[in-house]
Amino acid sequence: MQKINSKQEFKEKILYALYSSVALLSSLLLLGMIIFILRECWPVWSQVGIIGFLSGTEWKPLSDPPQIGIAAMLVSTLWVAGGALVIAAPLGFGCAIFLAEFAPGVLAAIIRPVLNMLTGIPSVVYGFLGAAVLIKFFEVRFDLASGESLFAASLVLSVMVIPFIVTNSEAALRAVAPEYRHASMALGVSRQYVALHILVPLARKGMLGALVLGFGRAVGETMAVLMVAGNTLQIPFSWFSKGEPLSALIALELGSATPGSVHYQALFAAGLVLVIIVVAINLGINLLLRHLQKGADSI
Repeated sequence: MQKINSKQEFKEKILYALYSSVALLSSLLLLGMIIFILRECWPVWSQVGIIGFLSGTEWKPLSDPPQIGIAAMLVSTLWVAGGALVIAAPLGFGCAIFLAEFAPGVLAAIIRPVLNMLTGIPSVVYGFLGAAVLIKFFEVRFDLASGESLFAASLVLSVMVIPFIVTNSEAALRAVAPEYRHASMALGVSRQYVALHILVPLARKGMLGALVLGFGRAVGETMAVLMVAGNTLQIPFSWFSKGEPLSALIALELGSATPGSVHYQALFAAGLVLVIIVVAINLGINLLLRHLQKGADSI
């Protein structure tokens, strides 16, 4: 018996060392990426300043002197990513609850592989379908000269984000201890009440993590957004305006930017802003979860 326990402890130590090494390597890779981007774009920050770069409305990096401001692209990014989550979050969470608690086994066995396949479809295919179908529909249905808009980009992104939200949220719901379900059934509580008022609060950490993952995917998506957003360098005051998110800006102009030029450095600075947005959202969600957990423990 003691020999078996020692073997089990040895395996646990090996797994702990392996997981710790992977976590450390991932953190070092992220830190190295941020340092590299910061080194490439540092002259822009020192020349224009943080506030000037983020609030500037003119993007003319080739003019003399260069005018570098990403306010229009930053607002477009938030419109597209935020709008995609507004559409995808209720649908994704609802589908996850249905699959985890209510779906018949045969139906769930069909839906899950379909969701997995949706995550593997290249983004350019989504963009092509959006440009060929969605844009044409807006043009004909609303009699527009062009159906390109941030709303169209959000619709395309929501389809891309939903599988991530559903898969991770369902996993979080299934991870809840079965004792909660058994106790609720013994008390005669309805399954709907159990799902919404017991399981969802217990699985909120994983579900919010799924939402953050979806937001990161939406913020960083390039090709699908580039093909349907309209790509105009103006501040969008409406969800239905045209715009150019930061990811589309980088994809369109990085190939033509001369390495070491102000234009090149400004694009790296835009990439750094994207990274900071995703990291800030992750940190904010983690702090919120800790605050909620402390509040629950104090009750």
